[in-house]
Amino acid sequence: MAAGPPAPRLDLVVGALNEAGARFVVIGGFAVIAHRHVRATQDSDFLIPADEANDRLVVAGLRALSAERARDGAGLDLEMLSGADHVRVLTDGGLVDLVREGVPPLDFESVAAGAVRADFETGPFLVAGLAALVGFKRLAGRPQDRRDLEALEEIHGDLPVEPIPGLDD
Repeated sequence: MAAGPPAPRLDLVVGALNEAGARFVVIGGFAVIAHRHVRATQDSDFLIPADEANDRLVVAGLRALSAERARDGAGLDLEMLSGADHVRVLTDGGLVDLVREGVPPLDFESVAAGAVRADFETGPFLVAGLAALVGFKRLAGRPQDRRDLEALEEIHGDLPVEPIPGLDD
């Protein structure tokens, strides 16, 4: 049986992105955990701005972790990330999903403005606030996302719901 990807190491990935000077916000399973619903996650998810200069920094940071595109093992390069809405890469820190910002309220600046600050010994970083996390989970709508929303509602009560273009029109 082939070994799967390494377990997700948010600390390693955040450290590499911080070292490169990249802008990002942690979303997905680790953001759910930060909002007090502890569960397993298979990857680390990051919201990144639509910014070519930042794309270069993200690529540099992830290359330090031997990043390869998950679907074909090709070494991560700028062309793979530029203009893409989503890229999944395999790194020494596990699977990493890079999600390009969307429209408000899920654009990078809005999400970053409402984010909570966290810190590893590798430096401070942002984690999506509850309103943005709820928005991402509602938009994705997969079974795990619905379970996360139910668990977060049990913990926090009524969840903040901001209208999402295309979902709430």
